[in-house]
Amino acid sequence: LDASIMEGATLRTGAVASVSKYVHVISIARKVMEETPHVLLVGDGAHRFARAMGFEEWDLTTERTRMIAKAIAEDIAEDLPDDFRRKDYYIQAIKSNKLHEWYKRLSNEQYGTTNVIGMDSDGNIVVGVSTSGMSWKYPGRVGDSPIIGAGNYCDNRYGGVACTGKGELSIRLLTARMTIKYMEEGMSLEEAITKSFNEVHDLKETGTMQCIAIDKDGNTISASSARESSHWYMDVDMDEPVERPGIWVKAE
Repeated sequence: LDASIMEGATLRTGAVASVSKYVHVISIARKVMEETPHVLLVGDGAHRFARAMGFEEWDLTTERTRMIAKAIAEDIAEDLPDDFRRKDYYIQAIKSNKLHEWYKRLSNEQYGTTNVIGMDSDGNIVVGVSTSGMSWKYPGRVGDSPIIGAGNYCDNRYGGVACTGKGELSIRLLTARMTIKYMEEGMSLEEAITKSFNEVHDLKETGTMQCIAIDKDGNTISASSARESSHWYMDVDMDEPVERPGIWVKAE
């Protein structure tokens, strides 16, 4: 699991990556921000820090995932669940070690990143991003979620951005930070997002990008490079959140 948190008033941030023993990684990332002079802790160091902060260890595997991993390792196709067996391209790519083909297939799947942006009555913005990353990723792979500037960035003077999708794209482009930069240069929220997503399309790579964003005035937006998008919005005067339509930034 990977996570990051950033506050726009001070630009303080904390992040963790390659966490395999703890479930609430966004809380660990917050402790990194609040209790250390560091920005990012990974792997065993993140585990040791979480233990020192009193977090409870969890087994993040399930019986289903253990069965799938065992069946692939031992080449026992009949032990695979039906829904996974239909994705035979995963298995063949894993066995062949053809990583580009593997990731090309994986990039067409949906992602499980959780992005949250909050703003208080004083205009202070905070962005939190938490993810398990790409399924069946190569060991040690880290995406954009814990990388400040790539998957997460905010500045009270302009706004906040959180990304999901194929993290390698936003890492290469620093999508979250550049979107804020474009707002700093005078673009509207939608103009800034559109410019950032056109840069994603210009890479001409497989994979998709999605994001949510807010500007300093509290206007919100969501965007996708591949499909219609939406996001959920709630303020203190509302009893329940409402779904707001976003934009689909298509390749030019």
